[in-house]
Amino acid sequence: MTAGFYGEEMVECRYKGIVSQVPLKTYLRMAMNTQIDGKKFIRYKDGAWIYSMSESEFNRLAHDAEAIYKLDKKVLIKVALIDDYMEYFRLRNRM
Repeated sequence: MTAGFYGEEMVECRYKGIVSQVPLKTYLRMAMNTQIDGKKFIRYKDGAWIYSMSESEFNRLAHDAEAIYKLDKKVLIKVALIDDYMEYFRLRNRM
């Protein structure tokens, strides 16, 4: 990994002989179609980083998606429920 213009971590991607640098957050967001490291649950801080939003915004999203699980004092967010909830807001071509 290298650093980009704004100090972002960059990942080298290769496709059909072309090599390009992609911001790590963008790469992870694209890879969310296949869950990150096979994780079914994440923490608030990780979710905020993955979805490029503040922790309070991600907290609200997790509550709205009803994706929160509490185990004693530990709070976990189910990734699949967040992704399903986000699909509701996807813009579709209107022709």
